[in-house]
Amino acid sequence: MSGNQQTLTTTLRQEQQLSARQLQSLELLNLPLLELEERLTQALESNPMLEAEHDDPLPAAEPEPAAASEDESLLPAEAAEAEEWNDELPLPPERSASAEDEERREYLMNSISDLPTLQQQLEFELSMTALPEEVRRAASEIIGGIDDSGYLRSTVADIAMATGEPVETVEKALKVVQSFDPPGVGCRDLAECLRLQLERKHALTPVLKEILEHHLDEVARNRLPQLARTLKISLDELNAALAELRKLSPFPGSALAPEHSEFIAPEVEIVRSNGSFEARACRTGTPRLFLAERYVKLLEAPDLSPEDRAYLREKLQQARELVRALELRQSTVVRIAGVIARTQRDFLEQGVEALHPLTMRQVGEELGLHETTISRAVANKFVRTPQGFFPLKFFFSAGFTAENGAELSNRAVMEKIRELIQKEQPDKPLSDEQLAGQLKTLGIPVARRTVAKYREAIGIPSSSLRRKHR
Repeated sequence: MSGNQQTLTTTLRQEQQLSARQLQSLELLNLPLLELEERLTQALESNPMLEAEHDDPLPAAEPEPAAASEDESLLPAEAAEAEEWNDELPLPPERSASAEDEERREYLMNSISDLPTLQQQLEFELSMTALPEEVRRAASEIIGGIDDSGYLRSTVADIAMATGEPVETVEKALKVVQSFDPPGVGCRDLAECLRLQLERKHALTPVLKEILEHHLDEVARNRLPQLARTLKISLDELNAALAELRKLSPFPGSALAPEHSEFIAPEVEIVRSNGSFEARACRTGTPRLFLAERYVKLLEAPDLSPEDRAYLREKLQQARELVRALELRQSTVVRIAGVIARTQRDFLEQGVEALHPLTMRQVGEELGLHETTISRAVANKFVRTPQGFFPLKFFFSAGFTAENGAELSNRAVMEKIRELIQKEQPDKPLSDEQLAGQLKTLGIPVARRTVAKYREAIGIPSSSLRRKHR
C-alpha cells in the first residue's frame, strides 16, 4: 500500500554575509571623489552628530604616512567580524577654521562663471534674429533637437509634425539655425557639416563639393590615387583639397559643451623621498568628519528624554561607522598606491615603456585583501606621479617576458608599437607582421594578431589607412 511520506533532510552550506558596516565600507570605497563628496554632504545634513573641517583643495597636503597594516573590515567576513570599532573618534580641533574655509570655498564656486551650453547659445542668437513667428517656432524646435556635438538628430518631417508647420517653413528655419555660430551647427551628417563650414569661409571649391557629395567613403578608405583619377586631378591637388577638410571640425558643437569636461582630482600621490618612492594622501577638498562635541556631551545630560537619547545614540553609531569607513577608504587607496610605488620604480623614473605587469590579485595578496576589494578601490580614482596624472587602473595589466628575462606590461608593449609607427616612412607604413618582426628584434616576442589588437587599442589605424600618397 502506497501513501504520502514526509522526510526531513539536513544540509550544511557555508555562506559569507557582509554586515551593514562592511557594506558601507565597500560602497564608499567604490565611489569616485565627486560622488563621495556628495554623500558626505548628505550625511552632514542628516546627522547632527557629524561636523566637518574642509581642506583647501588646491595645495597638496603635508605628507601623511600610509596607515599601518590593519584589518580592513572589508573581506573576508571572518576577519571583519573580529575587528572591533574604536569607541573614540577624532573630535573637532580646538581652533577650527571651518567657517572661514566654507566661505572661501563658496566664494571660489560663485566666482566660476557658468559657460552657456550650445542650446543656450543658439537660443540667444535666435532671440537676436528678426523672423516671422512661425519660422521662430520651428527654429526653436530645431534647436531642441540638436545634440552637444552640433548635429540635428530630428528629421525635418518630425519637426514639421511637432510644430504643425509646413515642411517648407521648417526648411527655412533650419537654414536660419545653420547660419548661427559655431559654423556647421544644425548639420544632419558629416558631409553637410563640412560643407556648411566651407560655405561660411567661402572656400567650397568644385573639387571639395564633389568630394563631400560623392567620395567621402573613398577618402575614409585612403583610396586617394583612384579618387584623383576619378576627379581628373593630380594627387598633389587632391592632397591640398583634403588639407582644407582637415582644418574643419567634424563636431562643431564640441567647443560649447563644457559640461562634459572632467576635472581630475587625484586622491593619492607618489613622490620621491630619500632615494625611493612613497605614496601619500592628497588634499582633495573632501570634508574631514568629526563627532559634534556638543551632542556627544548632551548624551550625558540626566534630563535628556529616552526618545532623544535613543535618537542621538543611533546617530552616534552611524557617525562612528561613517568616519571609520572613510578612514579605511583612504588607508586602502594609499596602501595600494604604496605597492605601485614599490613595484613600478622603473616607470616612475623612465615612463610608460618601463611599466611592469601587475595584477590586482598580486596587490591583494601583498596587502591581505581580496582582489575584488582592490578592484573597487582603484575604480574612478587618480594618482599623481612624477610622470603625470594616471587612473589607478592604468597600472594593472598582464604582460610579456622579454628574451632577456625582463617583464614588460601590455601598456609598455603598446608604447613600443606607437614608437615604431611614429618612426615609419609615411609612404611605406609598417604592416602588423613587420611590427611584430621589429618587436622580436628588440627581444619582445609578440604575435601579429596581438600587435593588431594592441594597435587598435591605442587608436592607430591599419597600414593601408596610414599610407601617405605622394
